[in-house]
Amino acid sequence: MPGLKDPPVVIEGARLRLRRSTPDDAGPVYHCAAHAEVMKHLDWPAQRSPAEARTYLEGCEQRWRAGTEFHWVIELKPAGAAVAPAAAALGKAGIVGSIACRMHGHAADFGYLLAHVAWGHGLGTEAAALLVGWLQRQPQILRIWATADIDNLRSERVLEKLGLAREGVMRKATVRPQLAGGPRDTVLYAWVREDTRPAA
Repeated sequence: MPGLKDPPVVIEGARLRLRRSTPDDAGPVYHCAAHAEVMKHLDWPAQRSPAEARTYLEGCEQRWRAGTEFHWVIELKPAGAAVAPAAAALGKAGIVGSIACRMHGHAADFGYLLAHVAWGHGLGTEAAALLVGWLQRQPQILRIWATADIDNLRSERVLEKLGLAREGVMRKATVRPQLAGGPRDTVLYAWVREDTRPAA
């Protein structure tokens, strides 16, 4: 079993695969995010060019090597292309988004981005389930968490389908650069490993 310093380069699913990103994925990654609805509730500024996406992906490579963050592109397999043909035509190698997790000692948080043309087919849920499933198989990880903007009900439904519990609302917690009005309320979801310590 790979350790957290040696995560899988590829995680295979029924309709998708997660593949470790490289700077050469900059064009498709940029185009996946080049839609106002995709970026609306995210907590980083929209990239303005493939060159900015490349700089970001170069940073992802550095963080992967450091073991602090692991970043994959989301690729459609033939079964996925069959249900989302518009997404299959999006770009290089069927890339329809990206997903990442960050390490915090015994815990990990994750987030993902899915191209707008790939919405509505359960692909975001499948991609996140592949990553969460791998994290849950790592005995060092006791807590997995993710957040969503208070108005991002679509993401809340995904997190609930993954089996994460809604722990509460963090008031005025997150700035969403694509939304005006300052910090916004953020919903926190988490999965926690059951206590397996022997009874005293």
